[in-house]
Amino acid sequence: MYKILLLTDYSDASRQAIAYAQQLFADTPVDFCLLNAFPVEAEVAYGLSYAATNYWQLAQDSIIELRQEVEQESVSELHTYRTEVLPGGPINALELQLSREPFDLVVVGATGAGVSEWLGSVATGVVRHANTHVLVVPATATAGLIQQAVLATDYQPVASAQSFSLLKDIVARKGAQLTLLHIEAGQQVAPVAEEVVRQYILNNFAGTKVETATVIGQEVLQGLNYYLDASKADLLVMLPHHKSILDVLLGNSLTRSVAYHPRVPLLTLYDRGVEPVQQEATQEENVPFLPL
Repeated sequence: MYKILLLTDYSDASRQAIAYAQQLFADTPVDFCLLNAFPVEAEVAYGLSYAATNYWQLAQDSIIELRQEVEQESVSELHTYRTEVLPGGPINALELQLSREPFDLVVVGATGAGVSEWLGSVATGVVRHANTHVLVVPATATAGLIQQAVLATDYQPVASAQSFSLLKDIVARKGAQLTLLHIEAGQQVAPVAEEVVRQYILNNFAGTKVETATVIGQEVLQGLNYYLDASKADLLVMLPHHKSILDVLLGNSLTRSVAYHPRVPLLTLYDRGVEPVQQEATQEENVPFLPL
């Protein structure tokens, strides 16, 4: 059974993200947790001043009402629903909830309505701070079948084969075509290292319909968008590298740019790395070029 955290601010975008997640896992047992963050400061509403305790009760009432609506719209008897409300901003609430219990996936809606791409949005903050996989669902997404999934890669080493497990399951259940996409622009990986990592990724998707594609001579984001449009892909998958705050401020995070205003649903895979003490590993878990 999967445990999936659904972030909600009761907006149309967050409701669309919830509906998309329900459809994506319609054939799978899932424990969904609806999470809402509420402000801690006093506010004036309907002419009355509410203290934090009043906000807590209002937040509880609102999330319970949403859960009832979501349960009525549920597409599967395999799904269960529960709720959490936490004080503060959405990113702080997310980090607190993830510190309390592990989740296999966090789902968040995106509108691209942040102050700016550099300052980001809730979706970009979730991708940066969540220590698990994240699904960013654009408000325009339709909860249809996934037929074409694109895994964008720069052929940098991956620390754990487990990073691909969720994607492997989704592609297998949906009978989707998976394309391994590489954009050749600027600095390139050494050919030998690139081929080893490529084969490593392909080996992890043995038994899956996989093909490879390369876009040459374009800036990475431009090449990625060109391929998404040309292939009519309906799921983009990325494995973000951990960027410094300077990289973020300078706009050097590709995943951040994509998550800010995704053209299609974006699944970011979290690479948990290798545990300090390992038991005997299978050949699939032997990872090339692990970072020191």
